[in-house]
Amino acid sequence: MKTQAFVIADDPVYPGWLEHAAGANLDVKPIAAREPEAVLIRFGSERRVDIVFCEFDSRNLAQRVQLVERLLERHPQLPVVGLGASDNADLVLAAMRAGARDFFVLRRDDATLGVQIARLLRRSAAGAASAVASPQKPGRVYGMLSAHPHDSIAFVAEHLALALTEAQPNQRVLLMDLATPTGAAAIFLNLAQTYSVLDAINDAHRCDETLVDTAFTRHTSGLYVLSLPEDLLGRPHIDGEELLRLLRVLSSLFAHIVVTVDGLLPLKTLTGFVNQVDRLLLLSDQSIMKSRHNKYMLRVLRQEGCSLDRAGLVVDNYRRRLGLEPANLAELFDLPLLIALQSDSFARVTAMNSGEPIYAVSQKDPFWLGIKQLAEMLMAGQAVAKPPVLGLLKRLLG
Repeated sequence: MKTQAFVIADDPVYPGWLEHAAGANLDVKPIAAREPEAVLIRFGSERRVDIVFCEFDSRNLAQRVQLVERLLERHPQLPVVGLGASDNADLVLAAMRAGARDFFVLRRDDATLGVQIARLLRRSAAGAASAVASPQKPGRVYGMLSAHPHDSIAFVAEHLALALTEAQPNQRVLLMDLATPTGAAAIFLNLAQTYSVLDAINDAHRCDETLVDTAFTRHTSGLYVLSLPEDLLGRPHIDGEELLRLLRVLSSLFAHIVVTVDGLLPLKTLTGFVNQVDRLLLLSDQSIMKSRHNKYMLRVLRQEGCSLDRAGLVVDNYRRRLGLEPANLAELFDLPLLIALQSDSFARVTAMNSGEPIYAVSQKDPFWLGIKQLAEMLMAGQAVAKPPVLGLLKRLLG
Protein backbone atom coordinates (compact mmCIF):
# COMPACT_ATOMS: atom_id res chain seq x y z
CA MET A 1 0.00 0.00 0.00
CA LYS A 2 1.36 3.39 -1.00
CA THR A 3 2.15 6.04 1.60
CA GLN A 4 -0.36 8.89 1.38
CA ALA A 5 1.71 12.09 1.42
CA PHE A 6 0.26 15.60 1.31
CA VAL A 7 2.43 18.53 0.23
CA ILE A 8 1.61 22.11 1.24
CA ALA A 9 3.72 24.39 -0.92
CA ASP A 10 3.62 27.58 -2.97
CA ASP A 11 6.33 26.33 -5.33
CA PRO A 12 5.00 23.52 -7.58
CA VAL A 13 8.47 21.97 -7.81
CA TYR A 14 8.17 20.25 -4.41
CA PRO A 15 5.47 17.60 -5.15
CA GLY A 16 7.26 16.40 -8.28
CA TRP A 17 10.64 16.37 -6.57
CA LEU A 18 9.35 14.28 -3.66
CA GLU A 19 7.56 11.83 -5.91
CA HIS A 20 10.63 11.34 -8.10
CA ALA A 21 13.18 11.14 -5.27
CA ALA A 22 11.15 8.98 -2.87
CA GLY A 23 10.14 6.34 -5.41
CA ALA A 24 6.95 4.60 -6.41
CA ASN A 25 5.77 3.88 -2.86
CA LEU A 26 4.85 7.52 -2.23
CA ASP A 27 1.47 8.83 -3.42
CA VAL A 28 1.92 12.62 -3.44
CA LYS A 29 -1.10 14.91 -3.21
CA PRO A 30 -0.45 18.65 -3.54
CA ILE A 31 -2.58 20.99 -1.42
CA ALA A 32 -2.94 24.62 -2.44
CA ALA A 33 -1.34 26.86 0.18
CA ARG A 34 -4.38 28.86 1.17
CA GLU A 35 -5.53 30.18 4.53
CA PRO A 36 -4.78 27.74 7.39
CA GLU A 37 -8.46 27.12 8.09
CA ALA A 38 -9.11 26.05 4.49
CA VAL A 39 -6.18 23.63 4.63
CA LEU A 40 -7.41 22.17 7.93
CA ILE A 41 -10.88 21.65 6.48
CA ARG A 42 -9.29 19.81 3.54
CA PHE A 43 -7.41 17.51 5.92
CA GLY A 44 -10.60 16.85 7.86
CA SER A 45 -12.23 15.52 4.72
CA GLU A 46 -9.43 13.07 3.87
CA ARG A 47 -9.87 9.40 4.75
CA ARG A 48 -6.17 8.75 5.27
CA VAL A 49 -3.10 10.92 5.71
CA ASP A 50 0.24 9.21 6.46
CA ILE A 51 2.65 12.14 6.28
CA VAL A 52 2.58 15.87 5.54
CA PHE A 53 5.27 17.97 3.89
CA CYS A 54 5.11 21.73 4.36
CA GLU A 55 7.20 24.36 2.59
CA PHE A 56 8.78 27.10 4.74
CA ASP A 57 10.34 30.28 3.40
CA SER A 58 10.83 33.79 4.76
CA ARG A 59 7.68 35.11 3.06
CA ASN A 60 5.24 32.59 4.50
CA LEU A 61 7.01 31.69 7.73
CA ALA A 62 4.44 32.98 10.25
CA GLN A 63 1.52 31.48 8.32
CA ARG A 64 3.16 28.06 7.97
CA VAL A 65 4.14 27.95 11.64
CA GLN A 66 0.54 28.67 12.58
CA LEU A 67 -0.73 26.03 10.14
CA VAL A 68 1.56 23.28 11.43
CA GLU A 69 0.77 24.11 15.05
CA ARG A 70 -2.98 23.97 14.44
CA LEU A 71 -2.69 20.79 12.39
CA LEU A 72 -0.77 19.03 15.16
CA GLU A 73 -3.24 20.21 17.78
CA ARG A 74 -5.89 18.17 15.93
CA HIS A 75 -3.61 15.31 14.81
CA PRO A 76 -0.71 15.11 17.33
CA GLN A 77 0.65 11.79 16.00
CA LEU A 78 0.79 12.96 12.37
CA PRO A 79 4.40 13.23 11.11
CA VAL A 80 5.08 16.64 9.56
CA VAL A 81 8.25 17.43 7.60
CA GLY A 82 9.46 20.91 6.72
CA LEU A 83 10.63 21.70 3.19
CA GLY A 84 12.92 24.47 2.03
CA ALA A 85 15.14 25.61 -0.80
CA SER A 86 18.10 25.79 1.62
CA ASP A 87 18.98 24.77 5.16
CA ASN A 88 18.52 28.31 6.51
CA ALA A 89 18.94 27.97 10.28
CA ASP A 90 16.03 30.29 11.13
CA LEU A 91 13.63 28.40 8.86
CA VAL A 92 14.73 25.00 10.14
CA LEU A 93 14.39 26.07 13.77
CA ALA A 94 10.97 27.64 13.16
CA ALA A 95 9.74 24.44 11.51
CA MET A 96 11.02 22.29 14.36
CA ARG A 97 9.54 24.55 17.01
CA ALA A 98 6.20 24.36 15.23
CA GLY A 99 6.35 20.58 15.52
CA ALA A 100 8.03 19.31 12.33
CA ARG A 101 9.97 16.09 12.85
CA ASP A 102 12.53 16.72 10.13
CA PHE A 103 13.48 19.24 7.44
CA PHE A 104 14.25 18.30 3.83
CA VAL A 105 16.19 20.60 1.51
CA LEU A 106 15.18 20.68 -2.15
CA ARG A 107 17.37 18.41 -4.35
CA ARG A 108 19.64 17.42 -1.48
CA ASP A 109 20.10 13.82 -0.32
CA ASP A 110 17.84 12.58 -3.14
CA ALA A 111 19.43 9.14 -3.02
CA THR A 112 18.40 8.57 0.60
CA LEU A 113 15.10 10.46 0.66
CA GLY A 114 12.98 7.31 0.50
CA VAL A 115 14.92 5.79 3.40
CA GLN A 116 14.48 8.95 5.50
CA ILE A 117 10.74 9.01 4.89
CA ALA A 118 10.42 5.31 5.80
CA ARG A 119 12.35 5.94 9.01
CA LEU A 120 10.04 8.83 9.93
CA LEU A 121 6.98 6.66 9.38
CA ARG A 122 8.43 3.87 11.55
CA ARG A 123 9.17 6.33 14.35
CA SER A 124 5.67 7.74 14.09
CA ALA A 125 4.14 4.29 14.31
CA ALA A 126 6.36 3.41 17.28
CA GLY A 127 5.40 6.66 19.01
CA ALA A 128 1.70 6.00 18.52
CA ALA A 129 2.12 2.49 19.92
CA SER A 130 4.04 3.70 22.96
CA ALA A 131 1.37 6.32 23.64
CA VAL A 132 -1.16 3.57 24.37
CA ALA A 133 1.33 1.23 26.06
CA SER A 134 2.60 1.60 29.59
CA PRO A 135 4.79 4.72 29.84
CA GLN A 136 8.55 4.35 30.09
CA LYS A 137 10.28 5.15 33.34
CA PRO A 138 10.88 8.91 33.46
CA GLY A 139 14.32 10.37 33.94
CA ARG A 140 15.39 11.87 37.26
CA VAL A 141 15.41 15.61 37.89
CA TYR A 142 17.94 17.09 40.32
CA GLY A 143 17.45 20.67 41.48
CA MET A 144 20.52 22.69 42.50
CA LEU A 145 19.24 25.54 44.69
CA SER A 146 20.79 28.39 46.63
CA ALA A 147 19.05 31.42 48.04
CA HIS A 148 22.01 33.64 47.25
CA PRO A 149 22.66 34.10 43.47
CA HIS A 150 26.27 33.19 42.69
CA ASP A 151 28.33 31.74 39.86
CA SER A 152 29.10 28.68 42.01
CA ILE A 153 25.56 27.37 41.43
CA ALA A 154 26.14 26.92 37.69
CA PHE A 155 29.73 25.73 38.22
CA VAL A 156 28.80 22.94 40.63
CA ALA A 157 25.72 21.94 38.59
CA GLU A 158 27.74 21.89 35.37
CA HIS A 159 30.22 19.44 36.81
CA LEU A 160 27.50 17.28 38.34
CA ALA A 161 25.87 17.01 34.89
CA LEU A 162 29.26 16.20 33.32
CA ALA A 163 29.86 13.50 35.94
CA LEU A 164 26.46 11.93 35.20
CA THR A 165 27.31 12.01 31.48
CA GLU A 166 30.65 10.32 32.10
CA ALA A 167 29.10 7.67 34.36
CA GLN A 168 26.33 6.78 31.87
CA PRO A 169 27.68 7.57 28.38
CA ASN A 170 24.77 5.81 26.66
CA GLN A 171 22.17 7.95 28.44
CA ARG A 172 21.22 11.54 27.62
CA VAL A 173 21.88 14.16 30.30
CA LEU A 174 20.61 17.75 30.31
CA LEU A 175 21.79 20.80 32.24
CA MET A 176 19.18 23.58 32.60
CA ASP A 177 20.65 26.76 34.04
CA LEU A 178 17.94 29.08 35.39
CA ALA A 179 20.07 30.68 38.08
CA THR A 180 21.87 34.00 38.06
CA PRO A 181 24.33 35.28 36.90
CA THR A 182 22.52 34.64 33.62
CA GLY A 183 24.19 32.37 31.09
CA ALA A 184 26.89 31.17 33.52
CA ALA A 185 26.66 27.49 32.52
CA ALA A 186 27.05 28.26 28.81
CA ILE A 187 29.95 30.60 29.52
CA PHE A 188 31.78 28.10 31.74
CA LEU A 189 31.41 25.44 29.03
CA ASN A 190 32.36 27.88 26.24
CA LEU A 191 29.09 27.30 24.38
CA ALA A 192 27.54 29.77 21.92
CA GLN A 193 23.88 28.87 22.27
CA THR A 194 21.26 30.07 19.80
CA TYR A 195 18.37 28.39 21.64
CA SER A 196 17.99 29.33 25.30
CA VAL A 197 16.12 27.85 28.22
CA LEU A 198 13.54 30.65 27.79
CA ASP A 199 12.90 29.42 24.22
CA ALA A 200 12.46 25.88 25.53
CA ILE A 201 9.96 27.01 28.18
CA ASN A 202 7.96 28.82 25.51
CA ASP A 203 8.05 25.63 23.40
CA ALA A 204 7.06 23.32 26.27
CA HIS A 205 3.86 22.19 24.54
CA ARG A 206 5.69 21.13 21.37
CA CYS A 207 9.02 19.90 22.74
CA ASP A 208 10.01 16.46 21.46
CA GLU A 209 13.08 14.45 20.54
CA THR A 210 13.44 16.18 17.19
CA LEU A 211 13.49 19.64 18.77
CA VAL A 212 16.05 18.43 21.31
CA ASP A 213 18.39 17.10 18.64
CA THR A 214 17.91 20.12 16.39
CA ALA A 215 17.85 23.11 18.73
CA PHE A 216 19.45 22.23 22.08
CA THR A 217 23.11 23.16 22.48
CA ARG A 218 25.45 20.21 23.03
CA HIS A 219 28.86 20.12 24.69
CA THR A 220 31.69 17.98 23.28
CA SER A 221 31.18 15.60 26.22
CA GLY A 222 27.69 14.81 24.95
CA LEU A 223 25.96 16.90 27.63
CA TYR A 224 22.94 18.91 26.45
CA VAL A 225 22.74 22.46 27.82
CA LEU A 226 19.96 25.03 28.12
CA SER A 227 21.02 28.29 29.73
CA LEU A 228 19.65 31.78 30.14
CA PRO A 229 20.94 34.28 27.54
CA GLU A 230 24.17 35.79 28.87
CA ASP A 231 23.23 39.27 27.61
CA LEU A 232 19.98 39.27 29.58
CA LEU A 233 19.66 42.16 32.02
CA GLY A 234 17.67 41.59 35.18
CA ARG A 235 15.56 38.61 36.17
CA PRO A 236 13.55 37.19 33.26
CA HIS A 237 9.87 36.43 33.56
CA ILE A 238 9.47 32.65 33.75
CA ASP A 239 6.05 31.07 33.48
CA GLY A 240 6.08 28.59 36.35
CA GLU A 241 3.42 26.31 34.90
CA GLU A 242 5.21 26.12 31.54
CA LEU A 243 8.51 25.42 33.30
CA LEU A 244 7.00 22.48 35.18
CA ARG A 245 5.33 21.25 32.01
CA LEU A 246 8.68 21.39 30.20
CA LEU A 247 10.37 19.39 32.97
CA ARG A 248 7.70 16.70 32.71
CA VAL A 249 8.23 16.47 28.95
CA LEU A 250 12.02 16.48 29.18
CA SER A 251 12.04 13.78 31.86
CA SER A 252 10.71 11.42 29.17
CA LEU A 253 13.60 12.37 26.87
CA PHE A 254 16.57 12.48 29.27
CA ALA A 255 17.85 10.01 31.86
CA HIS A 256 19.12 12.80 34.13
CA ILE A 257 18.31 16.52 34.26
CA VAL A 258 20.22 18.95 36.50
CA VAL A 259 18.39 22.25 36.99
CA THR A 260 19.84 25.33 38.68
CA VAL A 261 17.62 27.85 40.44
CA ASP A 262 18.13 30.55 43.04
CA GLY A 263 16.07 32.38 45.61
CA LEU A 264 15.14 35.17 43.18
CA LEU A 265 12.53 33.00 41.47
CA PRO A 266 8.93 33.96 42.32
CA LEU A 267 7.83 32.01 45.39
CA LYS A 268 5.00 30.18 43.59
CA THR A 269 7.38 29.01 40.85
CA LEU A 270 10.04 28.03 43.38
CA THR A 271 7.65 25.97 45.52
CA GLY A 272 6.25 24.21 42.45
CA PHE A 273 9.77 23.39 41.32
CA VAL A 274 10.87 22.09 44.73
CA ASN A 275 7.82 19.84 44.96
CA GLN A 276 8.40 18.36 41.49
CA VAL A 277 12.12 17.48 41.50
CA ASP A 278 13.30 13.99 42.47
CA ARG A 279 16.19 15.29 44.57
CA LEU A 280 16.88 18.82 45.80
CA LEU A 281 20.49 19.85 46.45
CA LEU A 282 20.82 22.92 48.65
CA LEU A 283 24.14 24.57 47.80
CA SER A 284 25.88 26.60 50.49
CA ASP A 285 29.36 27.46 51.65
CA GLN A 286 30.79 28.41 55.03
CA SER A 287 29.95 32.11 54.79
CA ILE A 288 27.52 33.70 57.24
CA MET A 289 25.71 35.52 54.39
CA LYS A 290 24.84 32.47 52.31
CA SER A 291 24.10 30.39 55.38
CA ARG A 292 21.59 32.88 56.73
CA HIS A 293 19.93 33.45 53.36
CA ASN A 294 19.56 29.70 52.83
CA LYS A 295 18.13 29.29 56.32
CA TYR A 296 15.47 31.93 55.68
CA MET A 297 14.60 30.48 52.28
CA LEU A 298 14.13 26.99 53.72
CA ARG A 299 11.94 28.44 56.47
CA VAL A 300 9.63 30.00 53.88
CA LEU A 301 9.54 26.84 51.77
CA ARG A 302 8.51 24.80 54.81
CA GLN A 303 5.84 27.36 55.69
CA GLU A 304 4.50 27.02 52.14
CA GLY A 305 4.11 23.28 52.64
CA CYS A 306 7.06 22.19 50.50
CA SER A 307 8.23 18.65 51.12
CA LEU A 308 11.96 18.69 51.83
CA ASP A 309 12.31 15.00 52.55
CA ARG A 310 14.18 14.61 49.24
CA ALA A 311 16.54 17.52 49.97
CA GLY A 312 20.16 17.35 51.02
CA LEU A 313 23.02 19.77 51.65
CA VAL A 314 26.06 20.24 49.40
CA VAL A 315 28.77 22.43 50.92
CA ASP A 316 30.93 24.08 48.29
CA ASN A 317 34.50 25.34 48.56
CA TYR A 318 35.02 23.75 51.98
CA ARG A 319 37.96 24.95 54.05
CA ARG A 320 39.08 23.34 57.31
CA ARG A 321 39.29 25.48 60.43
CA LEU A 322 37.17 28.19 58.80
CA GLY A 323 34.28 27.62 61.19
CA LEU A 324 30.72 26.61 60.24
CA GLU A 325 31.63 22.97 59.66
CA PRO A 326 29.44 21.05 57.18
CA ALA A 327 27.82 18.92 59.91
CA ASN A 328 26.89 22.10 61.78
CA LEU A 329 25.43 23.68 58.64
CA ALA A 330 23.38 20.55 57.99
CA GLU A 331 22.00 20.81 61.54
CA LEU A 332 21.21 24.49 60.98
CA PHE A 333 19.22 23.70 57.82
CA ASP A 334 17.73 20.49 59.26
CA LEU A 335 18.89 18.59 56.16
CA PRO A 336 21.13 15.57 55.62
CA LEU A 337 24.67 16.37 54.54
CA LEU A 338 25.46 14.87 51.14
CA ILE A 339 29.02 16.06 50.59
CA ALA A 340 31.52 18.83 51.28
CA LEU A 341 33.41 19.81 48.14
CA GLN A 342 37.00 21.03 48.30
CA SER A 343 38.77 22.70 45.40
CA ASP A 344 41.95 24.44 44.43
CA SER A 345 41.04 28.11 43.96
CA PHE A 346 43.52 28.63 41.12
CA ALA A 347 42.28 25.58 39.17
CA ARG A 348 38.68 26.65 39.69
CA VAL A 349 39.15 30.18 38.37
CA THR A 350 41.28 28.89 35.49
CA ALA A 351 38.53 26.45 34.50
CA MET A 352 35.86 29.18 34.63
CA ASN A 353 37.90 31.61 32.53
CA SER A 354 39.08 29.07 29.97
CA GLY A 355 35.64 27.56 29.31
CA GLU A 356 36.92 24.12 30.26
CA PRO A 357 35.73 21.67 32.93
CA ILE A 358 37.98 21.57 35.97
CA TYR A 359 39.23 18.06 35.10
CA ALA A 360 40.71 19.48 31.90
CA VAL A 361 42.72 21.91 34.03
CA SER A 362 43.55 19.56 36.91
CA GLN A 363 42.38 15.96 36.52
CA LYS A 364 42.98 15.07 40.16
CA ASP A 365 41.46 18.21 41.62
CA PRO A 366 39.53 17.22 44.78
CA PHE A 367 36.49 19.14 43.55
CA TRP A 368 36.04 16.82 40.54
CA LEU A 369 36.59 13.73 42.68
CA GLY A 370 33.93 14.95 45.11
CA ILE A 371 31.50 15.73 42.31
CA LYS A 372 31.86 12.21 40.91
CA GLN A 373 31.15 10.84 44.37
CA LEU A 374 28.02 13.01 44.57
CA ALA A 375 26.85 11.75 41.16
CA GLU A 376 27.28 8.15 42.33
CA MET A 377 25.20 8.89 45.44
CA LEU A 378 22.38 10.38 43.38
CA MET A 379 22.33 7.54 40.84
CA ALA A 380 22.23 5.03 43.71
CA GLY A 381 19.54 6.98 45.55
CA GLN A 382 21.87 7.26 48.52
CA ALA A 383 21.29 9.73 51.35
CA VAL A 384 23.30 10.61 54.44
CA ALA A 385 21.66 10.49 57.84
CA LYS A 386 20.93 13.79 59.51
CA PRO A 387 23.62 14.93 61.97
CA PRO A 388 22.95 15.16 65.71
CA VAL A 389 21.31 18.31 67.03
CA LEU A 390 23.75 21.09 67.87
CA GLY A 391 21.43 23.77 69.18
CA LEU A 392 24.20 26.28 69.96
CA LEU A 393 24.85 26.97 66.26
CA LYS A 394 21.21 27.83 65.62
CA ARG A 395 21.29 30.35 68.45
CA LEU A 396 24.53 31.88 67.16
CA LEU A 397 23.16 32.32 63.62
CA GLY A 398 19.71 33.46 64.69
